[in-house]
Amino acid sequence: MSIQPYPSFRPIELSDKPLFDKAFSASPPEISEFTFTNLYAWREAYGITVSILDGILILRANKGAMPRFFNPIGSGDAKAAIERVSKETRGVFIRVPETTASLFDADGRFKVESDADNSDYVYGTRDLILLSGKKYDGKRNLIKKFKSTYTYDYASLDGSSAKGCLAFEEAWCSVKDCDSVEGLDNERRAIREMIAHFSDFALIGGAIKVNGRMCAVAIAERLNPKTLVMHAMKADPNMAGLYQAMLHEFLSRQGQSFEYVNLEQDLGVEGLRRSKLSYHPITMVKKYTLTLTT
Repeated sequence: MSIQPYPSFRPIELSDKPLFDKAFSASPPEISEFTFTNLYAWREAYGITVSILDGILILRANKGAMPRFFNPIGSGDAKAAIERVSKETRGVFIRVPETTASLFDADGRFKVESDADNSDYVYGTRDLILLSGKKYDGKRNLIKKFKSTYTYDYASLDGSSAKGCLAFEEAWCSVKDCDSVEGLDNERRAIREMIAHFSDFALIGGAIKVNGRMCAVAIAERLNPKTLVMHAMKADPNMAGLYQAMLHEFLSRQGQSFEYVNLEQDLGVEGLRRSKLSYHPITMVKKYTLTLTT
């Protein structure tokens, strides 16, 4: 079924991918949410539906107390689209990149609020491959510890071999008790979707195996011509240095063609924030919430 003109919305479908890809190509995304993979994989968690307004894709998240919308997708007039949708629905726009939020700096009708918990961490890929200098001493030491403790194999993933990630994800979830944590359960569902459509979404993946057992996984894809976005990075928490080794191996073997790597947000989780800061991001992709106040 084709995407309906605004104000009609319907759920995202796999058949929508070419249209989304065309829109992202016309206006290369900055924020980690904006790949078809992410939007489709998390569609049930957010209740994502889509409409089209003056050639621009409008995404609505139907979970929550009020209507929430994502930044318009495409090369049309994003400001006009946000103004109209906000006025007619009294909804808020979330995860809005700075380039769009800045259009409302002088617009007294809108409140522009920083959303630091959802800002993306961006690194120089070469920095994370070389790990040069004193600031990366800890990372190099952890990788060295892992390599001296374990004999391992690294393998890139394709649509067939990616299915092996399902058992690993379930084992990881049993340790983290995903059944009792809504965010982790939603992530598990999203990863299942990514694995099911690994080839269709042109994902890039890698895994580390120790004694034939998969113990770390990375799943990523192209965000824009210069940037790789990491959708999932999981490692056995009982193997010291494995997470650091997984990231280093993945970028060294499969990320070299990208100038930057986006490791997504910290969601306000202090431990995750410390971990991402410890890799020394070169910039943050800031995001904002826009609310019509008049």
